[in-house]
Amino acid sequence: MKAKFVVWGYFCILLLCISSCRHTGYPPLLAKVDSLTNVRPDSAILLLSTLKTSIQQENEAMRMYYRLLCIKARDKAYIKHTSDSAILPVLHYYIKKNDRRHLPEAYYYAGRVYRDLGNAPQALDYFEKAVDALPEKDHSVLKEKIYSQTGTLFAYQNMPEEALKMHKKGIQLSYANKDSIGLYFNLRDIGNMYKELNKPDSTIFYLKESEKISRQLHRKDLFNMIQSQLASIYTDIKQYDSARVALHHALKDIRQSNRSSIYSIAAVFYHSTAKMDSAIYYYNKLLKCGNVYAKRDAHAVLLEVAARKQDIKQMVRHLRGYHLYTDSIQKITQTETIQRMHSLYNYQLREKENLRLKEESRQRLFLLWIIGSGLVILSLAFFAYRQYSRGKKQKLEEQIRKFRQIEAEKSRKIESLEEYKHQKEELEKKLQSANIRKNETTAIKIKQKLELESEQETEAKDELFNSDLYEQLRARANSARGEAYITSGEWDILKNLMTPAYPTFFTRLNFLHTPNENELHVCILIKLQFRPADIARLLQLKPETISSIRKRLYQKVTGEKGTSEQWDKIIHSL
Repeated sequence: MKAKFVVWGYFCILLLCISSCRHTGYPPLLAKVDSLTNVRPDSAILLLSTLKTSIQQENEAMRMYYRLLCIKARDKAYIKHTSDSAILPVLHYYIKKNDRRHLPEAYYYAGRVYRDLGNAPQALDYFEKAVDALPEKDHSVLKEKIYSQTGTLFAYQNMPEEALKMHKKGIQLSYANKDSIGLYFNLRDIGNMYKELNKPDSTIFYLKESEKISRQLHRKDLFNMIQSQLASIYTDIKQYDSARVALHHALKDIRQSNRSSIYSIAAVFYHSTAKMDSAIYYYNKLLKCGNVYAKRDAHAVLLEVAARKQDIKQMVRHLRGYHLYTDSIQKITQTETIQRMHSLYNYQLREKENLRLKEESRQRLFLLWIIGSGLVILSLAFFAYRQYSRGKKQKLEEQIRKFRQIEAEKSRKIESLEEYKHQKEELEKKLQSANIRKNETTAIKIKQKLELESEQETEAKDELFNSDLYEQLRARANSARGEAYITSGEWDILKNLMTPAYPTFFTRLNFLHTPNENELHVCILIKLQFRPADIARLLQLKPETISSIRKRLYQKVTGEKGTSEQWDKIIHSL
């Protein structure tokens, strides 16, 4: 009852504003409704609906602002947008008017609409345009929201690195606006993106920072919300004591919207800590309230439990459930894929149309520029011709005098040119003779250097293959007792011996592929002309393992399947 009085109180104030502001420019009436959308969106929707008839009598600016507020209020009330028919006329109006005040917000809500419609490319495009429409040094809450929404969209598109960049920009604006709630969610989202990037230390750091904000705000709901995220990452890295504490807090505040995720985290935690009774309890809860992914996973685990107990009835039940939800997930995935492709196709069509219109506009501007330039040129030509005609008689004698002077200068230049040409030919002959001697000397030096380097490499190879270590390795590889090994110190000596013998071997190998320790050892022994069986004995591995490593390296480098011998050829060519 009290809520109704509050709404009607707002309504009365707004009616008074209508009567006092009609036809006096931009009304403060709708600005008051705008403020109400941020704190009481449901009340704002009610008030806007009561103004629907009277607003039609106002000017176009007020009607468009009213329509923008209707979209904004519905968005704030978490009412899903089902069509772009409401936002597009508003957006086009503000684009046409170049309204710098409301255009960024119109772009933002166009992005929100297309996000609800599942058209991520178009939504991202509008969010980007919303940022561009704002001043470069703008630090408004709207810009903060744009970055947050863009980051969320990138996350849904499995682009965690791009999402991370957006949320970090959002954090800077949260600090600038002293927006603690925005800071809390941006820190949380950054932590989640680091989790997707498999960086647990960074994940925990940002989630703990978000937890600090919730403590400072004395918001238990926010504190408990972040605990579920902490419980999940602690479970992933097997810090079960920390996970247990976080999960205890998370289970205190279970709402309809987050039941599936919290129960899933709890089930995985108890499963990981071998407390199967508790794990089974939460898996059974997921069968009632989990999403399709959680239910599929729950059926899979409970199927294993039933199989261990040899409970045929439960096995049949969970096997059916597992297949049912697996099929559902496949259908969802296919639907989302088709929807994403459809959205991308529509977006590309719109982009092509925009490019076509831009090209037509560019051609029109170019044509106008050509016409204008032509007119200017014709005007200048006419003026020049007129001036020329007027001074023609006066300049004629001057031109004749200049012509004679030019002829005389031309004769002198021809004589000077002939003399210069002769001098140049003499100089070139001298330079050519000097260069020939210089080039011969350089060629000899280069040849000597190459011969020296070749001789040094040959000596290094002789030293390598005649070294005591190489002989020892040969002996070990052929040992009848099968005692074959290479110590870490011997590997270092081998590398030092190989570097002068094969100066570019390790550089080129790393350029093709950075090998792990086993792969590097195999490559070194191949280069040292050991047989595969000898390599297996020296590395104390099975021959088929050595063959597998060589094939795998060939596929990594070339992208194609091949034989072990093909990899050996590559090694010998380095």
